[in-house]
Amino acid sequence: MSAIRTNDILEDEAPLTPIYGVPIDHPGAWKAADFKTAADYTIEFTAAQLGDIDRALRQIKAAGLGLDNLQREHFEVPSLRPVIDEIRYQIEDGRGFVVVRRLPVEDYSKDEIGMIFWGIGTHLGRGLSQSVLGDRLGHVKDFSREDPLARAYRNRQELSPHTDSCDLVGLACLRDAQSGGVSRLTSALTVHNVMLQEYPEALERLYRGYVFHRRGEEKPGDLPHTPYRVPVYSNTDDKVSARYVRTYVEAGEAAAGRLMGKAELAVLDRFEEVTKRPELMLEFTLQPGAMYFINNYTILHARTAFDDGHAEEDRRRHLLRLWLDVPQMRPVNPHIKSSGIEAVPGRTPSCDWSRLTSNRN
Repeated sequence: MSAIRTNDILEDEAPLTPIYGVPIDHPGAWKAADFKTAADYTIEFTAAQLGDIDRALRQIKAAGLGLDNLQREHFEVPSLRPVIDEIRYQIEDGRGFVVVRRLPVEDYSKDEIGMIFWGIGTHLGRGLSQSVLGDRLGHVKDFSREDPLARAYRNRQELSPHTDSCDLVGLACLRDAQSGGVSRLTSALTVHNVMLQEYPEALERLYRGYVFHRRGEEKPGDLPHTPYRVPVYSNTDDKVSARYVRTYVEAGEAAAGRLMGKAELAVLDRFEEVTKRPELMLEFTLQPGAMYFINNYTILHARTAFDDGHAEEDRRRHLLRLWLDVPQMRPVNPHIKSSGIEAVPGRTPSCDWSRLTSNRN
């Protein structure tokens, strides 16, 4: 694997990897109509598996273990092996995502559900810090009352299709919203095929990449943006991968003094229009007790805005999130590889995007 190139790469306009110039033929290049019912992408825990999960949890608690020291060997549930194997297969070689249902969340506390979710995650990868808070188990809920500038996973706004800063993303639902909060998944590989056919010049620009903003969560002394371009699409060993968050692109380019003109913004507009086409986007609502796992390089995920109404704190929408590092999952260009966000004491995951994205030509 080649090393990250800095400095000169900001001026070098060549694509960072060869463009994959033919349609991608892979199970991960799907459209919404490929799934007739939710059963086509869903696994349900069996009664026997749930009993084994419960016993494993009780053993963990009896041993006095918590998230800080809960390792794979502490959550050995042999009956779950077929579930873990299917998740891994679909993530690495299949459609790129799996929904798992029927965890009886009403039988457990929030902390116990977190340990179960974390325990499953240990069989898939290594948990990463998701913000300067050092939160390896993220809480996806609306914190905007306390922090008006809260990062996207901590507010209730609509999120457009994007990727995260890891290899594999997991979400588990404790409680759903009063309204909204619909999950949306789009195959980045199918989007690549559409861009290749309809907008080949825009696709070439996406391969060249953009400077990404670090959303105010860089380490002390680091630049507020990447000192290199991050390709939206890259091709490593004939495997196409995606990395994209529009606000990070616009803010990063502005922070680096690289004004984005109308033509540049039009490339992003075309890409986003394709990612949101109804025929490409799979929609579903995660119900309490359901979780999903996605390949962060082949699946773009999003959600609709949600409303908790005036529900009490313990009745508001609440999901748990895992960011997992899975080195063997997929060969990727080092410019898109990200292993979470390092904890920085005294900082919060907040950023004023309206100020950072105003520098347009």
